[in-house]
Amino acid sequence: MTLSYLKPPVEIDVNDPVSTTHSGGTPEGLAPGYVLPAGAGPASWFMQALFTMKARALDTNGQFSVVEQLAPRGFAAPAHTHSNTTEAFYVLEGVMDFAVGDTVYEGIVAGGFAYVPHSTRHEFRVTSETAKFLLITTPGGFEKYFEALSSPATAYELPSTEHRQLTPDEVIAAKRLYGAMPTNDGSLFEPHEHPHGDDSHNHSHGDHDH
Repeated sequence: MTLSYLKPPVEIDVNDPVSTTHSGGTPEGLAPGYVLPAGAGPASWFMQALFTMKARALDTNGQFSVVEQLAPRGFAAPAHTHSNTTEAFYVLEGVMDFAVGDTVYEGIVAGGFAYVPHSTRHEFRVTSETAKFLLITTPGGFEKYFEALSSPATAYELPSTEHRQLTPDEVIAAKRLYGAMPTNDGSLFEPHEHPHGDDSHNHSHGDHDH
């Protein structure tokens, strides 16, 4: 599968570096350095969100990956763990709730940060109209989970239509492959009231764990 690299509009395969240009001077044997301008990177639609790859494992010699996520209110990852992946979240815009271990953190705004050790229960949800945040995973490689279940973005915006229907078998296979497993013990979050009782934006990863 290829993903649209939107600025400039060329195609970058999931097995290619995220940048079409690289800096010089990187020591031999290391993936070269690069700079991406705002809005650049291979972009895809995952569920109701826009995911833009800023760094894949192959760009960092496997050390980490970075995915920028733009998501609507209600977009969430239910409680789950990662067997071998440590995660960090950095909120760029909007408001989010996080649960890490047995502790809930609500109303986290731009500049907020969450760290999740591997094998630790966690979940999140977007509570503002939209939120933009970075997901950093170490070691790199978990970004392939999203790419396996997403479709190419045709615009740098939230998907306006249902772009891909995921089957339970697809999701289960991807979870097993990349080590994301639901905890099946319910959410730590209190039900979230939407203005005017509107739950039309209540999009969850469901079994499609982060």
